[in-house]
Amino acid sequence: MAAPYDSPSPLQSLVSVARQLRRDYLASGAPPCPLAPLVLMSDRDRTPDLIQLAARMPIGSALIYRETVGAHDVALARELRTITHARGVQLLIGADAELAREIGADGVHLSRRAEGDRPTGLRIISRAGSKNGAADRTSFADAVFISAVFPSDSPSAGTPMGLGAFRSRVAKSRVSVFALGGVTAETAPALLSTGAAGLASIDGLARALREDASMTVAKPKSAVTISKNEGGELITYIASVEGESATGELTLRRVADGVWNANHTGVPKAIGGRGVGKALVEAMSADAQAQGWRIIPGCPFVAKLFERKPELAVGIT
Repeated sequence: MAAPYDSPSPLQSLVSVARQLRRDYLASGAPPCPLAPLVLMSDRDRTPDLIQLAARMPIGSALIYRETVGAHDVALARELRTITHARGVQLLIGADAELAREIGADGVHLSRRAEGDRPTGLRIISRAGSKNGAADRTSFADAVFISAVFPSDSPSAGTPMGLGAFRSRVAKSRVSVFALGGVTAETAPALLSTGAAGLASIDGLARALREDASMTVAKPKSAVTISKNEGGELITYIASVEGESATGELTLRRVADGVWNANHTGVPKAIGGRGVGKALVEAMSADAQAQGWRIIPGCPFVAKLFERKPELAVGIT
């Protein structure tokens, strides 16, 4: 049964918690983390519908394409890159920096046993955290995944550490920490007091993406979907409204390395009054927080919304 109109869906809950984690993380004075705060990790058995899941992921999230048995499917990796790029979703390849570079992925995700120096030519390096007191090899990584925080059905999860132990690991870590293991819409809110930079999930996020796509009950407002076009010095966020041909847009123009001017927001009258402008700014803010960008609110609408909702500007202005 679909959730009541005034209740967030599991996907909305996970997105909300992930974004709040990143806002709190940046507000603490921590350096920007290039990895998006909401991460779907693939699994050969539990995400057989990976293409469909990738096509439903929210802007400002990340997908890690792992291959736990055998080699990566290069054709699948290329298709995932096409889908994620169009949606404004980061793509990392598990344990294969060469493939990541070949297909233009955003980064690579390394195992906890990986040796050697930081892979070159990639913007994001993440890795699995050490277990059972093993030596910490995360010094060159941008993010580390620590698990299992909560009870998990994964055969490799082991005994959950609980929030206290996880919080301690976060405090001691030299790099940004992501929670993994048993992370669902129900358990994720408990992470808000831990100092984590984000959360990662397999089953919990995959189920939420499937459920969000399967809801058939009519909603009071038409759904607003945000996509992203990148073209060198210009980034355009496009808002599509269900059942309407008109689209809204917000543009960013690069003014310096890592600095973008939000110089225009446009919403046609045909789709006015439906929260389109707000959705565009929220998507841009989430993307900027994930990318570590600084945003200049050149557009009066963006500047006004930043004043009304200062949490959208945390870490990016």
